[in-house]
Amino acid sequence: MRRFLLPLICLILAAAIGLTAYHLLPQLGLGSPTATGASGNTAGGSETSASTTATTDGVGEPGRFQKVAAAPGIAGIIVSDPQGDVDLGRYKGKALLINVWATWCPPCVAEMPSLDRLQAKLGSDHFAVVPVAVDEPNMAAVQDFITKHQLQNLPVLLDMNHAIDRRIRLQSLPASLLVSPDGVILARFTGDNKWDCGKPLAAIEAFLKDGTIPADQLDPCEN
Repeated sequence: MRRFLLPLICLILAAAIGLTAYHLLPQLGLGSPTATGASGNTAGGSETSASTTATTDGVGEPGRFQKVAAAPGIAGIIVSDPQGDVDLGRYKGKALLINVWATWCPPCVAEMPSLDRLQAKLGSDHFAVVPVAVDEPNMAAVQDFITKHQLQNLPVLLDMNHAIDRRIRLQSLPASLLVSPDGVILARFTGDNKWDCGKPLAAIEAFLKDGTIPADQLDPCEN
């Protein structure tokens, strides 16, 4: 009897552990990120990780900004540029649109030219578009992409250690973060858009004018 009972107990324990992991891991942000288009459709990406201390107020509804309840700061988030390490805290004093993206993510690729044009249009001592690539093998891959797509107004930044994801959990790409001039992440936008025209441009201009975080659906313009 005992020789049958012990394997049965082990089988029950294994099933219980597997079921617990299945439900717990997504809550800890340890699954794979997805690419989210403007329509909200998703496609799987490469593996990423997240700390359990990251902000956990959800991915957000694609197509609109969602306020970030915990309002984490960007000071101390270390990424890299071609010259070395960069603390995103260096942008303090400017309102920011931080765009988290990857070269393998089709919606990310689709919106990058509009982010480049947005920087050309609104970039100043008071505002900057800051794209940060993730899940890339090296800096050269990001530089090659920037050169190939003739993005002349954007910095080349890479988050190889998922520093942003440890501060605010991002389960879908692209994701755009509205950051106040004092360096606090106030809202996130899930999915791609055309940022240099129509409602998306008006939303950024309103944020720069008086800190308004738009709640409306930001439908892409047609140009």
